[in-house]
Amino acid sequence: MSAAALDLIEMFDGEGAFVFVDRQPGSLPVFHVQTSADLRSSGVQAAGQSNHGVILALEELRRYPGQLRQTVQRIANDLTLTAAFADTVDMAEYLASEARKIPYTPYISGAGVMMDHLAGNTV
Repeated sequence: MSAAALDLIEMFDGEGAFVFVDRQPGSLPVFHVQTSADLRSSGVQAAGQSNHGVILALEELRRYPGQLRQTVQRIANDLTLTAAFADTVDMAEYLASEARKIPYTPYISGAGVMMDHLAGNTV
């Protein structure tokens, strides 16, 4: 798990959940929801992991359908994204459910390229 994900767990005091995106070459992405409390209690460390690829999707996003749709699209198809953090488990489950419905059209976002560049990684 990335240090960014661990920071989110700490910032939200173990509340919320992550949608982890498993992207294997030649297959559709798989979305896993895991609560922050479970991750915190498992003692997962950040060693050796990158600090990019995690986005924040708060429950408030439901009030903005266009931005919510873009967020779901990004979770489903942005190759630079590895996880999304939601401040509620319900929101994380909703994001994963909606991402599974999106046609798979993979891309690399400009934000992902910029974060890779800043981190010294390559996409």
